[in-house]
Amino acid sequence: MVGKQSSKVSADLKRNRLYITFSSTAKKKDLEKVYTDIRFCVADLKPGFDVITDLTRCTIGHLGGISTLRKIMAFLVVNKVGRVVRIVGEMSLVLKQLLGITAKFQGYKPRYVTTSEEAEEELSRSSQRDGLRFLINQRPIEYSTPKEEGKGDLVDISISGCSVQKSTLALSVNEELSMAIPLYQDSDTLTVFTMAAKVIRVEGNLFAVQFLDLDDNRKTLLYKFLTNEIQRDIG
Repeated sequence: MVGKQSSKVSADLKRNRLYITFSSTAKKKDLEKVYTDIRFCVADLKPGFDVITDLTRCTIGHLGGISTLRKIMAFLVVNKVGRVVRIVGEMSLVLKQLLGITAKFQGYKPRYVTTSEEAEEELSRSSQRDGLRFLINQRPIEYSTPKEEGKGDLVDISISGCSVQKSTLALSVNEELSMAIPLYQDSDTLTVFTMAAKVIRVEGNLFAVQFLDLDDNRKTLLYKFLTNEIQRDIG
């Protein structure tokens, strides 16, 4: 299914993949058409579908409907999107604008590449096991070791792990923690989600952990909370 001549949306059912190409002159009305096309295409895909978005012919300045772009992100999250790859070419301005926009609201963390060939290669060699990574900006969290308690700010999170910056403790790889992360259970209720975790990376005052012993029910609940974060931010 396609939008206007140069803005396109299509689904590859065999590969369970969604392709989106934005034109350089896309306006809000055009983006709403693309949003409609995305909804039709996703209906034919299975949960965990991948997305490749081609932004090489546009700048965010031309994409007047930022709110529509955010609705698209929320729709993909609700429908359990898998990996997301964005093609930005050599247009560093696009990348800077995207990073600037995503820093201001909740969303997911895509992979950036320069060509369509690189996008296909990225999906062929990367794994889906970690799931989609959500950007929950500047959310204070708490964690503890058997000996002491620490604090930090959430950077990103998936159903398998998270990254934390501004850590108040000096941690070591393989150290086990108890994590307490406040997330929205619904639009108004902030709930502390707790889980055991193991440190897998440390870089200065930033560390990343892998969650331990989350069963399928807890993973489903965590994903629901993360989806609520995106929807609530859009309002």
